[in-house]
Amino acid sequence: MKSFVALSLALVLAGCSKPSDTKVDPNGPVEVVVPDHGAYTGAFMDFGDAEDDVTLETIEDFEEMVGKHQAIIVSSSYWGEQNFPTANLNVIWRHGSLPLVFWSPWDKPYEEDRGPDKFGLTEILAGKWDGYIDKWADAARDFGHPMIVVFGVEMNGTWFPWSGAYYGGAEWVPEYNNWKGPETFRRAYRYVVDRVRARGASNIKWMFHTNNYPYPYETWNCAPAYYPGSDYVDWLGLSVYG
Repeated sequence: MKSFVALSLALVLAGCSKPSDTKVDPNGPVEVVVPDHGAYTGAFMDFGDAEDDVTLETIEDFEEMVGKHQAIIVSSSYWGEQNFPTANLNVIWRHGSLPLVFWSPWDKPYEEDRGPDKFGLTEILAGKWDGYIDKWADAARDFGHPMIVVFGVEMNGTWFPWSGAYYGGAEWVPEYNNWKGPETFRRAYRYVVDRVRARGASNIKWMFHTNNYPYPYETWNCAPAYYPGSDYVDWLGLSVYG
């Protein structure tokens, strides 16, 4: 029998329903499910400039400030580090929250608006970083708990080097019935997900996460052109700044 981790925010009133006699195996497999009522709350806390210095103190201070336990906690994992953030995810999971990881193909010093670096989408598609992807996937599988992963967050903005603007932008490619820039990202996204799944990391749920508006503000740069397909997306994410 599967155990379901809902981390639900719905208020459950004692006595409103008959207690279940079902025994849950704490060591059994788990799934992330959508809550029947309400919604999850989560936060992208201040884990330092690189967004990867996860500490229990920071989490507890934030939750005390907002007065609510966070069901989902976000942190970053950069390809430039060439490792899997096991320690960070263990802190989050042991706190009773679901880790969400922005997995960014980006090299140090992680400066925006600089264009592609050695972790470029074309290099990924050429297989140059297969070893790292496999190593990361193996560590994710061995982590063994549910997690959400975003590959290449906000790809429709030029501040990140995986933006379609750096890979042909609005050039039309009849073979793919799509613009070259977004299609390059879409192919790289699928390539990475396929490779991670092949390593058995079935505990990962994949999120397609865009900015709420494209930059540049052009039709070719809108989210639908980047969408890799429902077979590759479990969750949708949207950044809204204001």
